[in-house]
Amino acid sequence: MKTTNLTKRAKTISIACGILAASLSFGASAFAFSDLKGNAAETKINSLHNAGVINGITNDLFAPNAKVTNAQAVQFLVKGLSLTPKTDSNATASQLFDNVKDNAWYASSFAIAKQSGLTLAKDIKPNEAMTRAEFAHLLTQALQSKGSFPVTKMYFMIEDGDKLPAEVNYSLQVLLNTKVLTLDNGKFRPSDAITRAEAAVMIHDAADFADRVITPNNPGNEPSEPEPVPENQYTSEVTLDKIAEGVNKATITVDNLPNPGYGLAVERIEFTSDTKAVIYFKVTLPDPDKMYPQMISKGTVSTYLPAGYTATAEPVMGSRWLQPSEAAK
Repeated sequence: MKTTNLTKRAKTISIACGILAASLSFGASAFAFSDLKGNAAETKINSLHNAGVINGITNDLFAPNAKVTNAQAVQFLVKGLSLTPKTDSNATASQLFDNVKDNAWYASSFAIAKQSGLTLAKDIKPNEAMTRAEFAHLLTQALQSKGSFPVTKMYFMIEDGDKLPAEVNYSLQVLLNTKVLTLDNGKFRPSDAITRAEAAVMIHDAADFADRVITPNNPGNEPSEPEPVPENQYTSEVTLDKIAEGVNKATITVDNLPNPGYGLAVERIEFTSDTKAVIYFKVTLPDPDKMYPQMISKGTVSTYLPAGYTATAEPVMGSRWLQPSEAAK
């Protein structure tokens, strides 16, 4: 696996603390599908089966190498991440999708997924195979729909990812940084249909990440927002610097912070067009157990964007006292 100490590419992602923990517990499984013996994914698949997330094609067979249809994939995502609608819409599946009937076994999962913010096309065909890239992108969105979560700053070189849309590439960076996903000798095979075993492993590891890292002690709690620093009107600035072919480093700077204990953190990045991005950030509070000199300070934080994008920075809740930045080119 090739990595560099760059950082993620851009597309909407929440970077803060707290998402609803997935309501699955994955331990050793007493059940075993007969066609999984010796398969590296056996334990995880059986754990998902015991948790009621996935079923075999028969009582005894899982068919690990079979392709996953769009209907199966959406069902995996909704059940595996315990998705709940984020809107008050009462729309039925048939109203949301051209090819999903309300009496289909997967209808409720499609409606929940759409209302949870997953970007499913209106004309999606339930019985068509889903690609690995499509599944990974939806999985990242499923995690994002649960709330916000921290991501380390490592940029992974995906040898066969050069033709992927920026938002999909960014989703892969998120999953790689959270170790939900790993590359095979630097490659991801994005256009290949995802198999049942591959999808199950990704669902298992995503749910485990949520449960283990995000809210292990208080599952179900919504993330709390930091207290705002003393109110004032300050302006943030964004500068872009080329650091590699096709990658720019975006640095946000905020002047006039009350003391050196205050800092900045990128919470998410959103594309608003093919050439514009908005970086959402928050001010982090000083360590209450430390003493800081009372002196006006400057805070900076960096992230990474694909080349060709201009960027502005917007404060999030907890930083309302800041003014949005001007566009950086």
